[in-house]
Amino acid sequence: MKNADGENIKDRSTALDNNVQAIRAVVSAVEGTIGPKGLDCMIVDDQGHFIVTNDGVTILMEMDVTHPAALMMVNAAYAQQCQAGDGTTTMTIMAGAMIESAVYHMQRGVSVHKLIEGIKIGTSEAIQYIKGTAVPIDKENQKLLQSVAAIAGRGNREIVDLIYQGALMIPFDKMKSKDYRFSDHIIAIEGTENQILQGLVIDRKPLSYQASYHQEQAKILIIDDCLQPETLSEELLNTESGFNQYIENRKHFEKWIEKIIDMKVNAIFIDRRVDEYGEQALVDAGIMVIHGVLNDQLLELADFTRARPIKKNALNKNIEELERYCGYAGKIDYDPVLEHIKITEGLGEPMVKIIISASTGPILREKERVAKDAASALQAASKYGVVTGGGAIELASTMHLEELKNQVLGTSKYGIDCVIEGLKKPIHHMVENAGYNPLEKLEAVMQASRDSKNPYIGIDCESGEVKDLFMQGIIDPAWVKTTALNTAYEIAEAILKINLIIKGKNM
Repeated sequence: MKNADGENIKDRSTALDNNVQAIRAVVSAVEGTIGPKGLDCMIVDDQGHFIVTNDGVTILMEMDVTHPAALMMVNAAYAQQCQAGDGTTTMTIMAGAMIESAVYHMQRGVSVHKLIEGIKIGTSEAIQYIKGTAVPIDKENQKLLQSVAAIAGRGNREIVDLIYQGALMIPFDKMKSKDYRFSDHIIAIEGTENQILQGLVIDRKPLSYQASYHQEQAKILIIDDCLQPETLSEELLNTESGFNQYIENRKHFEKWIEKIIDMKVNAIFIDRRVDEYGEQALVDAGIMVIHGVLNDQLLELADFTRARPIKKNALNKNIEELERYCGYAGKIDYDPVLEHIKITEGLGEPMVKIIISASTGPILREKERVAKDAASALQAASKYGVVTGGGAIELASTMHLEELKNQVLGTSKYGIDCVIEGLKKPIHHMVENAGYNPLEKLEAVMQASRDSKNPYIGIDCESGEVKDLFMQGIIDPAWVKTTALNTAYEIAEAILKINLIIKGKNM
């Protein structure tokens, strides 16, 4: 169909069918990766560069996607990753199943508004059910966090152990803080070894550095600024007064440098560039000079060493005043091979850095993604508690929704059916990826769950047996589950509400 100007318009049925096909293609890209037996996906670009991963958000973000509906799904996955740090594959699969089920009911004559109403009711009820079964984490059951990290870390035992041990070094209250991101403390460095560093790593090399550098009982000054004389405009420099001002500024700058040397500072960390004269004078005095340090790293260094960052004009203060701005660390080491600086034994707030390594770049990037997922999941569990993983809690929610559906009058109950179908899909694909018949196994789980009234029942993907997955250590953060379900509802609603696709003008 075309409008009066001849532009293409796709009516509702055509638009919906077109969008559903795009969503189906996105879901098919990740459904084979879910679960302990999920396989990897290789993504190759036009230049032959490739990534091998089973991380849902990585697959979706790296796919060459152009269809608007598919892009909506990719954006939803990215939002899920930003908000919860994990659960993108689960969210994508649930959203796809909700949309497919809604299309089936629409073809039978159910109003899209009633379906969306029912999906909203079912999603809200399922989220409340999941929250109600969540087990809070405290110092007594903190060991559960190791199981959470193991699931999110895809069974990489060495990485999981590092993440868990690193978490134990962080104050428990800090781990629950909204402003703290545990995953930010993971650093990927090629060619070294996996380790936990109780300190900081700054990926910069000193100016005029020697083959190696080691300093104990280091006195540190942080300059959140450049270290250069005050600059003048070209027009002013061409005047006699401007030239005299330039000479005066240089003298002031040289006094700053002398003052730093007299303070017996061992290392200076600077936000921006350093004047050549200042650099040479400081290096000749045996002071380690590191410039171009990121602002976030300067703030971390300040917290760790009890230093107080200053602007360059603060160097006009006398030495006694400047001493109060200095921080201290037990050791500073520069590794010339890896080109980074390690600072340990600071006098300030404890810091932990988890260093992940591999021999090649592609493997390192995948390990870093796994480590960050594990760290994010562990922190989410610390904040909001844990529930059974392996798709078990979603399946238990479907039985709760079946009871709710019987109490709902009108055709909105079919929207609840859509949520039920969405909740069944994660465990369906996990079982299928493990090589078992999903219909047979799901029926066995539901029967066992009804008989025992145990919401933790699921399938052990190793043996194919029906087991209490919580007892098996198959545990996920409740926050990841509820966020994934809510995001799936939002993307399903957005897709189902699209009535027309109209070709627009070039922007």
